Amino acid sequence: MSYVGYDTYQQPQFGYPMSHSVSHAGPIYGAHPSEFGYEPGYAGTAYTDPGYVAGGVYPSATVYPQRAMSQYGPRAYDDFDLRDSYHSGYATPHGGSRRRRSNSLTRSMSRMSRRNSTYDLRAAGGAGGLSGAVIKFKRKGGFRSGITLGEAMSDAHLSSNDNYSLYDLNADSRGRIILKLRWSGYSSMTYELPADCYDGRVELQTLARRIARACVHFLQARLRWMGEAAADDVAALVASAYSTLKFHPPPGQFTVLAAFVLHARDADDGLKVISLGTGSKCLPGDKLPRTGDALHDCHAEVLARRGAVRWLLEEAARAAPAEHASRWLHRPGGAPAKFALRERVELVLYVSTVPCGDASTRALAAAQDPAMAALKDAAPPPAPPPGTAARGRDGYAALGVLRTKPGRADAPPTRAMACSDKLAAWGVLGVQGALAARALVPVYVARVVVGEVASGAEKEEEAMVREDCERALFGRLRGKLGDLPHPYRLREPAIEFTAVPFVHSRSALSPTPSSGCNDSLCWVADSPRPSEVLINGLRRGVPPKHRHNPKFRPSLSKLALYRLFRDVALATGTPTVEADWTSYEGCKRRDPDYERARQALKGPGGPFEGWVLSGKAHEQFDIDGAPAAPPPLDQDVA
Repeated sequence: MSYVGYDTYQQPQFGYPMSHSVSHAGPIYGAHPSEFGYEPGYAGTAYTDPGYVAGGVYPSATVYPQRAMSQYGPRAYDDFDLRDSYHSGYATPHGGSRRRRSNSLTRSMSRMSRRNSTYDLRAAGGAGGLSGAVIKFKRKGGFRSGITLGEAMSDAHLSSNDNYSLYDLNADSRGRIILKLRWSGYSSMTYELPADCYDGRVELQTLARRIARACVHFLQARLRWMGEAAADDVAALVASAYSTLKFHPPPGQFTVLAAFVLHARDADDGLKVISLGTGSKCLPGDKLPRTGDALHDCHAEVLARRGAVRWLLEEAARAAPAEHASRWLHRPGGAPAKFALRERVELVLYVSTVPCGDASTRALAAAQDPAMAALKDAAPPPAPPPGTAARGRDGYAALGVLRTKPGRADAPPTRAMACSDKLAAWGVLGVQGALAARALVPVYVARVVVGEVASGAEKEEEAMVREDCERALFGRLRGKLGDLPHPYRLREPAIEFTAVPFVHSRSALSPTPSSGCNDSLCWVADSPRPSEVLINGLRRGVPPKHRHNPKFRPSLSKLALYRLFRDVALATGTPTVEADWTSYEGCKRRDPDYERARQALKGPGGPFEGWVLSGKAHEQFDIDGAPAAPPPLDQDVA
């Protein structure tokens, strides 16, 4: 729904309009009620339960003291009339250093602030206990902590309805209060509400209705769809999980953080971090492990994705018994059907910075020093030929092309594709990959939350990065995939940005980080061995003589996930054949629908035909990690 009066308001020096008054009088700046989506039929029916939002992040309604503005004069009040006015005499939270002149009202508020700095206005019996900043209303005779928006708009009877005065509410000389609504991840909105007073006492029932209507308008104007967890809430949850793992890069070194988060859109506690990874390193092409017991790509997004695969497989095993239903997965039709995410459960990917590759080339070019930019502009490398991949940042002016890691030209070449390309492939094939596709229907990312992107005054950078991410992750694949087998498709995730900082990011370290951290952290929720630290693709601290010991094998390595798949297949009744356990590469290729989708994406004539492949020799090992019959070295697999 579009809200013209709000969406087109331009006041960068003050942020969002200070006040949205409600009155019988005509709107000051010509805003009509229909512009704000107030429909006569919604009262008492919309948002009947505040528990639709995940994690308890309900918008906080804070009453802010306001100086007297008698120059505007009293107006009558109508719940259905909304004005979009900006009162220049009030300093908004985004309004810089504008000072308010002192008067008797502000002086009396100062005395009140010293006595009771914030107020929790509970209509629940007694005038005492004013100790919080959030207004809460309780229905008369009810035992719950508050009433829903629907109940407030339908004039629910409140206990202690007339226990408070205008003085208690810090109302201005016109009997009005300032209500600021905030929801993490969205810009705030401030409303001016009249507090009807009879014999010196405020009628809280009417005030509750007006606050509820303001909340409804805020939700309609600010959220694209109800039940969505804000980007900042996802980032904060990931940062909180990371902080508990006690992983610290060496002083002066930065890293990248990525995580997969499940979001149940119909639950209060609907956010769950299932995997987390940090890192920005990968092994050279000549160091690839041949028996699947090490990781050659330790970028954060890749580690987080492999952790998500492990969690999904382990959760499928936990959910296999009928008496242990999973909150996140279900099995439509029962065994031997594949597992799938439950309805209204979506997968969110958080990355602390823009993914490497096509999504970040323009941002990196804009951030480089002028001397290097002039040098590259003087002799730009040519774009790679069709059906090939560019190495690192070569030909960075060419957009939409495949790229390999790393970006530095002085680093040895690798066979690892850039994270932008891998995210795009996951948007077609699913994050579960070829092996887990035999037990899971495609699992797609619904939203990508990106950090370290300037916002506010730097809207141009945000718009550029959004355009690049949309092109890199799905735009370059539109209309180029042909007929994909059901249920594979091109999924276009929403691109969102967060202002929540990552403590070990490049931008958070000052003055300048010396280098990227060589260590990588892996964490998987609910796993028997939830976390480990890797260096050069192996577990840190493991001596060379124990490298092939299963006890010290990285839990996200190909061999570890191969063995996990066998155990899950046996526990869940997933169809397998004996030959599955003689070759990892052969086991990956036995899902026909996945193979057809992979060929449509990476095969001859596909949009990712130039995908750099790892040699087939590096995936020829059995379930115990022993080398299988050596294949010709010129055969490749994705």
